[in-house]
Amino acid sequence: MFLHLSKYACFLSMLLLLSGCWSQINFDQLTVVSAIGLDLNKQGQLQVTVQLVNPTLPVAAGGGVQQRRAIATYTANGITVEDALETIRKQAKKSLFFSQTKVLLIGERLAKQGLNDSMDFFWREPNQNFNCWVMVSRRPVKEVLTDSKELQAVAAEEWKAYFKNKTYKPTSGGIQLYQFLPRLEQSGFQVAVPGLLQVGKSGSKDLVMEITDLAVFRNNKMVGWLNSEETQVVSWLTKLSSLGLFQMTTKDKKSIMFELKNIHIAMKPAFENGQLQMNVRMKTRASIKTSTEVMDLTEKKTTDLIKTELSSAIAASIEGTLHKLFHSYKSDAVGFGETIHRKDPKIWEMLKEGWNEELANIKVQSSISIELVKSGLLIDSKIKKDDVK
Repeated sequence: MFLHLSKYACFLSMLLLLSGCWSQINFDQLTVVSAIGLDLNKQGQLQVTVQLVNPTLPVAAGGGVQQRRAIATYTANGITVEDALETIRKQAKKSLFFSQTKVLLIGERLAKQGLNDSMDFFWREPNQNFNCWVMVSRRPVKEVLTDSKELQAVAAEEWKAYFKNKTYKPTSGGIQLYQFLPRLEQSGFQVAVPGLLQVGKSGSKDLVMEITDLAVFRNNKMVGWLNSEETQVVSWLTKLSSLGLFQMTTKDKKSIMFELKNIHIAMKPAFENGQLQMNVRMKTRASIKTSTEVMDLTEKKTTDLIKTELSSAIAASIEGTLHKLFHSYKSDAVGFGETIHRKDPKIWEMLKEGWNEELANIKVQSSISIELVKSGLLIDSKIKKDDVK
């Protein structure tokens, strides 16, 4: 009898040690959100679209596998993001899993109206993926997430892979959610977000999208666009990339494409006669990718002239980009205010309240140092027309 009681006691104690998952949601009740999009509908209401990943389901009979569409999209309107998502949960009849979200896509109309009332959800959602990439779309977000044609079945996977590819970093201007959210509230380092633009005719049903240009924000509101060359400059100044391609037309009408590597940039604030000055110093190695004319790089006169003209062209590009940011958009998307804060917090305390207005008064000076190196497999450094591919 005592032996039987001991067995029962041992069995009960083992049950107590077993961990349960009564508070957890079953796997078959979850669906992964690959992308979430925010936009305004035609009535100006907040519109939320989610791109959901469909699993591959086994067939009940036979040895094959039943393939479903790779994604499904659901859209709902709401007063807040959470309000719209609750409607989508009812439509999809699933719980939404945000920990694997790859992309947050924001419509241009909403971005220009301002994001002050739309970002609260992303701060509060406990399972949010703060490493997801942020973009601004010129096309309606619902159309993009539903109809984008990409090599991968899930469009968000393709966009994420693009941002992680070092080759495209100079012109992608990639920014992740953990960087995006706090910069909406900062004046010393404001937000610039990659654009997602349609390639070809806007009326086409096949949406082939290109990641290009940069949407510039002043605080939480989008104020304009930078083109691909200006985007590359911002990537250099923010140390997002140390590579790049630069096209230049010389004074004697030669068109030369340079590959820039090992780019090092320093931004230093200074006061000259009471005026704030931004000194930009850049060092880089340049090699010629293509040229429309014959050039002999063994001649010092030729190389000196090329370096001088390239330095001037890069300096003009940097100063032009900063003029557009500081004067036209009044946005510090390169973090110059943060540079001042690190160097002299007391001066920043005096400047930060009116920083957006102060930007237009900043005098920008740039100094470019270039080392010209041999190109490709050339031995004698003689560049012929389109010699290097």
